Amino acid sequence: MPSPPDWVTLRILLAADALGSLSRAAEHCGIAISAAAKRIQDLEQQHGVQLLDRGAKGVRATAAGERLIRHARALFELGSRMEDDLRAFAAGGTGSVRLGATTSALSGHRLAEALAGFAQAQPGIAVTLQEETSLAILHEVLEGRVDLGIVTSAAALPTELEAHGWHGDALLAVMPAGHRLADRASLRYAALLDEPLIGVQAGGALAILLEEEARRLGRAPQYRFRVATTDSARRLAAAGLGATVMPDGVARPYLAALGLAGVPLAEDWARRRLRIVARPAPGLPAAARLLLNHLLAQPEAG
Repeated sequence: MPSPPDWVTLRILLAADALGSLSRAAEHCGIAISAAAKRIQDLEQQHGVQLLDRGAKGVRATAAGERLIRHARALFELGSRMEDDLRAFAAGGTGSVRLGATTSALSGHRLAEALAGFAQAQPGIAVTLQEETSLAILHEVLEGRVDLGIVTSAAALPTELEAHGWHGDALLAVMPAGHRLADRASLRYAALLDEPLIGVQAGGALAILLEEEARRLGRAPQYRFRVATTDSARRLAAAGLGATVMPDGVARPYLAALGLAGVPLAEDWARRRLRIVARPAPGLPAAARLLLNHLLAQPEAG
């Protein structure tokens, strides 16, 4: 089996393709033209393919050469990321990370504590955080405006992104403690659809999920109020103005203080898995990879 090309030969091949000349490529790489030409010829003979078309006006990559060039670029990019990682670790971590997170991730999980721990472990890395809906976060990651995103959407991801399972949550029907449904151990969503509802963050992953599941039942949620925040929804529910649905981590800390009850929804879809989404690892900055690894190492709350 032929040995893989060495880094110097690959650099010469990339330079020849970019400059259109083997002599200019040799000069660019600081090597004699005869040595550069021999390296390319040896590589061609070793693998039995022609990599460069030679002509009076210079050189041009063949189909085989173009394929090898694509692989070579990926290798050099990976090598650059590897060096970035090592430099970041050697310097104790430097750089910046842009993180997007849903309200559920921020309010219902220990994300704030995880970020505080990261700041202590990596004081040279600045993390900026923006709160968005899952769909907005996916778009921001795709466009490169955010490095990492924590989303609650269970929809299929664009093929350009990778997903890492993070924490889980369960959806609760939240209502006054004296409500006729409040003493149940669990509740089918269909029963909740008979009640006046308080919707939270229209267009968010949870609102879309609840509307889709109602549609499967041939129903539509009857919203008495639509609000932007879970705090507003809890206050309205506590006043007896309707029931609302929110993740357990967002609801439970406030139930006793507001005189509310949280009844788990019985359906399987009401147990969700949050995901951290990002571009494939070779394309992530070193600082973002450090934060990703830190978040994935954080245990879930009991």
